[in-house]
Amino acid sequence: MKGLILKDVMCLKKQLTVFCYVIVGVIIVSLLYALSARFGNLAEAGREMMRTDDMSHTDVRNIGTLALVLFMLLPIATIGDMANVFEADGKAGFARVSAALPVPRWKRLLSRYCTIYALFGIGVLIDVVLAAVLGALTDIITFSGLFGIIISCASIMSIYSALVIFFCILLGYGKEQYVQILSILVMAVSFILVNIGNIRKIANNVAANAEQNNGSGDLSFLFDALNFIKEKYWVLLLIAAGVSIGSYAASLALTERKRGVI
Repeated sequence: MKGLILKDVMCLKKQLTVFCYVIVGVIIVSLLYALSARFGNLAEAGREMMRTDDMSHTDVRNIGTLALVLFMLLPIATIGDMANVFEADGKAGFARVSAALPVPRWKRLLSRYCTIYALFGIGVLIDVVLAAVLGALTDIITFSGLFGIIISCASIMSIYSALVIFFCILLGYGKEQYVQILSILVMAVSFILVNIGNIRKIANNVAANAEQNNGSGDLSFLFDALNFIKEKYWVLLLIAAGVSIGSYAASLALTERKRGVI
């Protein structure tokens, strides 16, 4: 199985190169941002907005946190997409070769999950180290808050990857672009169905606030979502674990029916 994991990593070689460049860029930009938010122009801009009552201290901190969230998302978001592995295997006809290997199907399938989650683990580890540094340099957000955001982002990407693996096996080679779109649609529809009541309430609040403020509205619903991923990251982690286990079980059942697909 180690050889299969190494093969999958080599299929993601281009993305790993991009990942390395992104890591360097994120480290530099994040450090500069944190220093500016504490000592430079961003800190002065925040104080000016609070003096003129444009924003409260909490709003300034939340906006600063949102910017940091975007930085922390990049390494995990660029770490890899298993659709590329399935596409490379399809072009090389690897399914016919793998069937002759002395490795059972459940191990061949498990290697895919191990590959992507190991790469996510590397991205999370790098982000955690960066979060510790940023937490010491800025008072915008604590290390625990950054840690929660990192785990939440990794959980969301894990859900996406688990769906990609399942749909790649279901639809077969040549449908990788449809798989990516379908995985995102499933996640979006699931989120809307689970939170339909909250979404309706948020939409009503936004419309009411926009009417009261001549169409400007506010960002309180966005800040609420930010607080959720910071403090309730364990919920997303449990959901990701459940989706991953379900994806593996369903994918294994498909591979038993569709021999030679992995």
